[in-house]
Amino acid sequence: MNEIGPAGTASPDHEGLDRALLCARVRAEWAEALEHDRFGDDDDFFDLGGHSVLIAGIMANLAKLAGTRLSLRLFFDHPTVNELTDALAFTGAFGALTR
Repeated sequence: MNEIGPAGTASPDHEGLDRALLCARVRAEWAEALEHDRFGDDDDFFDLGGHSVLIAGIMANLAKLAGTRLSLRLFFDHPTVNELTDALAFTGAFGALTR
């Protein structure tokens, strides 16, 4: 299984990807980890009380969905729902999400 990291080495091919669906999934993972959904898509995860242990769980769940390993660094570099969604979409790993 390959790991997708922050360098953006994967193809930026977004074909078949429904960004809204991926964003909703990221938002749901955050809400579960934070145990609340009182945040906007541009709020910083760490400002909401998030920490590295929660990030590990979120990224593990998203990696299962994608069928590949995801670098935790990706989250640290993109700590908002919108930024993380765009970074994950850029990896191309979620193209099968809507199939």
